[in-house]
Amino acid sequence: MTKKANVKNTLQIHSQAKVEFYAEYLNRYLRILSLSEHTKQINIYDVFCGMGIYEDGGKGSPIVAFDTIKMFITDKKNLINNTQISLIVNDKEQQKIKRVKNYIDLNNQHFCNVRYYNEDVEQMFNVVQQEVSQTNADTRNLIFIDPYGYKDIKKEILYQLMENGKTEIILFLPISHMHRFTQKAIQSEERVQYEPLRNFVNSFFSKNHKIRKEQLPIMEYIQFITDVLKFNNKFFSTSYYITRDVANYFALFFMSSHIFWFQKILEVKWDLDEVAGRGFKIPEQMKSLFEAEETEDAKNKNANQLEEILLHSLITPKTNRQILELTLKSEFLPKHTTEIFEKWQKSNQKFRVYDLKTNKEARKNSFYVSEKEDKVQFKIEKQ
Repeated sequence: MTKKANVKNTLQIHSQAKVEFYAEYLNRYLRILSLSEHTKQINIYDVFCGMGIYEDGGKGSPIVAFDTIKMFITDKKNLINNTQISLIVNDKEQQKIKRVKNYIDLNNQHFCNVRYYNEDVEQMFNVVQQEVSQTNADTRNLIFIDPYGYKDIKKEILYQLMENGKTEIILFLPISHMHRFTQKAIQSEERVQYEPLRNFVNSFFSKNHKIRKEQLPIMEYIQFITDVLKFNNKFFSTSYYITRDVANYFALFFMSSHIFWFQKILEVKWDLDEVAGRGFKIPEQMKSLFEAEETEDAKNKNANQLEEILLHSLITPKTNRQILELTLKSEFLPKHTTEIFEKWQKSNQKFRVYDLKTNKEARKNSFYVSEKEDKVQFKIEKQ
């Protein structure tokens, strides 16, 4: 009889989606920063690195990060301006660190500097916080946090890691479990098993917040956590859900101080989910006969949503830079807005685009939605 694999020792499909998301962003991150003459050091932290290589050959976050760095360095198409890359990995279980170290040391030919830690979570967060708080102007930090649950995720820790303005965070949370038990955790203060979840919710959400008062749809629950990670709009934040099955959702949350890196993570989301840019679903074995129609309907629904946002915004004139910011904060990409503006130039006679230098109408399709400099102004003329 074949021995059944222990799911804890194999890379599950939702975990594969998680590390694919991480690798996609990390590849963009390295490519952009290595071209910048202002960046000399990149630090990548993995606070809960796990097994590294699973029994089924699957690769966890520290190995995926190392392989991404290796492929990036060895790709001759990439121009690297003497940027140094450091990978810092930690796990409280020494055997897991040993597995990660064995793989990386065997394959590392000066691709990056690697530091290994075998610390408990609290101590490791202290190490990371101390280092990022002293970040030089020419250094960037990316912190991947994939905890065993959520009890070690503290509001003050996330804020301290972010406040230097040179750090991005990718945080993975078991959303289904949190969503399922939040009301019990809030309403049963004497039950010890719910204390970690109760502490998490109480620290992030005010007493009268909706998330503490009622059982919400899971997507609304995810959105509330996304919003609270903005820390009153001090940071940019977005989420990417991952489904294991109908009843189990996980979610990745991204935090950044800069709209540029926020745009990069949105590009990853839309690359991985070209229909809605929101999340990963395990492919169904029996596909719907109307899959193509359903996909097209979903794309049209998203386009209509953005169109309504733009129409409402253009009650007053906006520059291309203002429209870019609005587009990104609405979690769409410049190409989506451009498609709508192209449609409007053909069908909406009230839509106008004015060149800011000449104060005359701009050439057709001159939208500059991706530009950071104001070049045109958009108006919906009143009748």
